[in-house]
Amino acid sequence: MALEAILAAPDREVVQAQSGSEVLNSVRQNDVAVVVLDVRMPDLDGFQLAARIKADHCPSRASIVFVATCGDDELQIASHYAAGGVDYVFRPVNPTVLRSKVDILIDLYRKTEQVRQLAEQEKRLLLENRRIQKEKIVAEQRLRDREEHQSLVLKSLPIALYTATSGPGLRRLRFINDGIRRLSGFSSSDFVKQPNLWEARLNPEEHGRVIQAFAGIEKAGSVSVEYRWRCADGTEKYFSDHVVLSEVRKDGSRELFGFWLDVSDRRSLETDLLHASKLEAVGRLTGGIVHDFRNMLSVVISNLDLLHLLIRDNGGACRRLRSALEGAQTCAELTGRLLAFVRRRSIETDVVDVIETVESIRDLLVCALGANIQIRTSYDKDCWPVYVDRPQLEAAIVNLAINARDAMPDGGQLDLCVKNICRADDRDHEDPATREYVRIVVSDTGVGMLAEVAEQIFEPFFTTKSGGKGSGLGLSMVRHFARQSNGNVTVRSAPGSGTQVCLDLPRARLEAPPEIESTLFDLSA
Repeated sequence: MALEAILAAPDREVVQAQSGSEVLNSVRQNDVAVVVLDVRMPDLDGFQLAARIKADHCPSRASIVFVATCGDDELQIASHYAAGGVDYVFRPVNPTVLRSKVDILIDLYRKTEQVRQLAEQEKRLLLENRRIQKEKIVAEQRLRDREEHQSLVLKSLPIALYTATSGPGLRRLRFINDGIRRLSGFSSSDFVKQPNLWEARLNPEEHGRVIQAFAGIEKAGSVSVEYRWRCADGTEKYFSDHVVLSEVRKDGSRELFGFWLDVSDRRSLETDLLHASKLEAVGRLTGGIVHDFRNMLSVVISNLDLLHLLIRDNGGACRRLRSALEGAQTCAELTGRLLAFVRRRSIETDVVDVIETVESIRDLLVCALGANIQIRTSYDKDCWPVYVDRPQLEAAIVNLAINARDAMPDGGQLDLCVKNICRADDRDHEDPATREYVRIVVSDTGVGMLAEVAEQIFEPFFTTKSGGKGSGLGLSMVRHFARQSNGNVTVRSAPGSGTQVCLDLPRARLEAPPEIESTLFDLSA
């Protein structure tokens, strides 16, 4: 009762225990600040109980004060501090000393508890900060990934985003992505340094139309216009320019936001489609014309036959008449081939002797090329046959010879060479017969042409001749014939060094002649 009266206070609770077991239970179940132990107790002495409290790892952080008797107990206390004792008092107990010691230990307990709570709070804050930081890092990474994805999408598209000044006067562009360099060859800084760069490189023929279109953006709010624009390398591209007008700002100004889209490929496809339409119209027209032309040729050939009967005795006249008759018959065969071509009629293919074919039209070539062009022929011994439509082969050779004549306006020499070739490649699984060709080489000593021109000479409607002197279809038909016959045609030329055209036709195997499909002229070839 005296100890309880000494230790009692409003800010604490004093619990009494009658044995060491009760002390252990209380410490295990409650958060105890200070334990005042009598060294001598019935079941456990104070030293044993202190050791048990520390050994049990109780949640309590209690400090232990021993109450002992002077003498033997004093020596035991000194030797048993390791048991967990913090302080001690001797009987008779001085209330002031005991109260002071307990107050100090309780104050220490409370401060320790505050430190522990602060540490736990800091730990929670640290964990929370780490969680927030981790979420922030994840969010930033997602944002970077999204920005990178958007950047890659913009870079992959033929688009350049820009802003521009609004109002009358010069249209100053400021590009905000790197797509402009890929599209035009100019960088964004070039447009800043040269404010008139966009307008200066507009196609002169479209300058007025484009400027007028952008002049009306204040009323319309947006403009979409296509025009030709000269790039840094001097080439012209078609750009689709889409622009919208921003809302009025606080200072009353407005800005244009737009993008450039390269539509040159689309324009090229539209041009090809237009050419295809022209070719279809030409085919339909040609069908009717050729039919009428064949009828007139029939009249000519019939009259030549009758005339030949009347002048049989005139040798010179008969030779000229025979030459005219052969030329008319050749024209009839060519027109028949053209009629079959445009009307999808079947092509009559057969095993053809190339050398005999070239010799049969030699006289026709002499008349067609003129006296100022010499024709020289050379043939391989035992030249292989080919499986083609003979009228088409004759027409292809005549086409090549006529083009060679046009390349030699002052005269020259035309070489016709026929030889066997074997194409060596690494496709060993193929039949060697598929790599054996008969090559017809037509060479001239004409003006030649540049490499970029040579790459286009087989395209439909492409011609280097002046207006009215060429349709651009002759060489296109030669390539169509070569590919239709499972062959190929190539050209080699240089300015001032003449031109050489090689027509390769696969060797004919009499036991299994190749099939040739008759199709219309293919513009996509």
